Parts: sequence; C-alpha cells; structure tokens
Amino acid sequence: MTETPQQPTTALTEDEQKTVRSAALRAGALVAQAEPGFLDTFKESFAATKAVKAASPEVQKLVTGGLPEMPSGGKDEVNARTLELLKQAVGILRQKAPQLVEEYRQVVLQSAKDVAAAADDTSQKETAAVGEIERALAG
Repeated sequence: MTETPQQPTTALTEDEQKTVRSAALRAGALVAQAEPGFLDTFKESFAATKAVKAASPEVQKLVTGGLPEMPSGGKDEVNARTLELLKQAVGILRQKAPQLVEEYRQVVLQSAKDVAAAADDTSQKETAAVGEIERALAG
C-alpha cells in the first residue's frame, strides 16, 4: 500500500500554520513601515499580494486563510517579533514540509521586495528592511 503524502497545511498544527502565515504577512508590513506614507500604503498592500498570487497552491495555502498574529508593542518590538516569526516559520517548514521551504522563502522575499518597490522609489530604510527579512529567512 502506498502512503499518500500529507498536504503541507495538514502536516502543520494550527499554531504552526498561524506562525507561517503571520511571518509572511508581517514581512511586507515590516517593509511598509520602514518608510510610511499614506498613499504608498495602498500601493504596497496590493504589491504584497502579487508574489503570493504567483506561488504554487501549496504555498498560497500556507500564507493565506485565517488571521495572522497581530503586532503589538513599539516599532522595534514589532520588527523583532516579525523577524523571529520568519525564522520560526522556516524552521517549522524544514521539519514538516521541507519541499516548500525554498519557495516559501522566495515568495516572502519577493513580496517584501514588491512592497519596497511599490512607491516611486525604494528608500534606504526599505532596502535595509528587505535585507533583514532575507537574513531571517536564511536562518
């Protein structure tokens, strides 16, 4: 009898799914907050979804559906928690869905880059935020 591989979302507990989803969604917010602007916020929120829409159905399921962990605290605390969530998400996927780790990283990083580029130009603060996200996803 052949075993059917578990779907990535069923291999993860509800808390693990929330961590993976929260990390992905908050990464774009981290970049958006690096250089806030009222009109830019609209452009950035649309830009953040572009990479997700281009992802495989498995990765789309990982990053959508359900509420993410809501940020709390000051900007530094929120940023630190977001980076920690990204590290945790990659760790979870390495253990439970290793076949999706690389695509998850690419989608989250591309989403962050899309947010940074959504306004007319990418600021140094946005570039730095993308770099922080990239390091968190690597580790």
